[in-house]
Amino acid sequence: MSDAYTFFKEGKPGYAPILMLHGTGGSEEDLVNIADFLSPNSPKLGIRGRLIENGRTRYFNHTEDGGFDLGSLDSETDWLLKAIQESFAEHNLDPAQAIVIGYSNGANVAAYSWLNGKDAPFRTAILFHPMLLTDATVTSGLNDVKVWDSYGANDQIVSPQSFLALNSSLKVAGAQVTSFQHQSAHKITDDELASAKEWINQINSNV
Repeated sequence: MSDAYTFFKEGKPGYAPILMLHGTGGSEEDLVNIADFLSPNSPKLGIRGRLIENGRTRYFNHTEDGGFDLGSLDSETDWLLKAIQESFAEHNLDPAQAIVIGYSNGANVAAYSWLNGKDAPFRTAILFHPMLLTDATVTSGLNDVKVWDSYGANDQIVSPQSFLALNSSLKVAGAQVTSFQHQSAHKITDDELASAKEWINQINSNV
């Protein structure tokens, strides 16, 4: 059994499970309302990052100078992927069928796992305000990966260069990427949710 703090909500049979990965300072339950809006019939499973940095939960740490701690990123991604496998097995769900809903810190670690050969079981994701954390080591093999992601023109955390670099890396590796941009900041807007819901409905209808 996983040592992760998790949240689980039952869904209806036949619907893809939702894996919820929160933003900095969040919890395993943070994205439940968003997940319910985007895919109301799906079972939902959230996993909390196990690190605390400056009093806020995270999936990986920063260095003292504010950069990404790549050692922490690597080891904590391994921990998260193991926790996903164990938690999904506990609820008799297939992580290969999961749709990730990730925001900021959680979205970043999901994308990192794909682009750095971490053998992530999930192949579909809705990523709110992600960025490229480090140069990708994977340049192929993501042909079965489908991503919807979003960016705010006034985002104070994610630069347009980092967002575009992430999308470029995903596409080079073969992923199908649909992007949504708005004029707001580092927050999830109603317009984003409407676009993400339209996308996930198309995904579900093609399963």
